[in-house]
Amino acid sequence: MLYEALEIEELLNFKDNDKLIIDLMDNNDSQLKLIGLKKHQVIDAHISHNNVCLYVLDGEIKLEFSSENAHKCESCGCTIESDADNAGKKYKIKKGQFFFFEKNVLHSVEALKDSSFLLIKI
Repeated sequence: MLYEALEIEELLNFKDNDKLIIDLMDNNDSQLKLIGLKKHQVIDAHISHNNVCLYVLDGEIKLEFSSENAHKCESCGCTIESDADNAGKKYKIKKGQFFFFEKNVLHSVEALKDSSFLLIKI
């Protein structure tokens, strides 16, 4: 574990159009990541095997949940059923907002502006 203050602006010093994903903590059951995306960059559809909290530090992101009924997990090959309540829904999350969602849901992220956010998996 780190015992120092971290400067977000220094950590988010990424070049050109590279996505920036920094692992701040990973202890198997939970993770904390700092993610920086330039406007229109996308994190392709994927599944989290943990519950997720996003906290937008700067900018604005779009979180989109899959409208598929079932899909196969790329990491372990299991079949995941879509969350019927959120299937096909899109959410805009702005600076200063938290967004929570449950594990095993196919989703993607797009930066609507240059953005940075904390990804907390618990």
